[in-house]
Amino acid sequence: MERTPKERLCWLLRLYKDKEIQAEEFCEEFHLTYNHDLDEELTETERVLFREIAAVAARFSPFEEDHQKYPGVYFTTEDVERVVEGNVG
Repeated sequence: MERTPKERLCWLLRLYKDKEIQAEEFCEEFHLTYNHDLDEELTETERVLFREIAAVAARFSPFEEDHQKYPGVYFTTEDVERVVEGNVG
């Protein structure tokens, strides 16, 4: 089934919340969809929600070395979980 970019973002959020995909895959797909494919009008609520999650997704790293070498630059799995849970509940 073909999804619009906005539908894909919502679908990715559901998959992640339901633990059907891991943080790394979620972040990669969310970032690509939000920053490269999204060309639809969003409501103000969607704009705020997606922008905050996209900012974390774009700077996610699963590698501890990245977090040690560049503190505060990259986000962790816990950060992804927090931003998704905080925005989607």
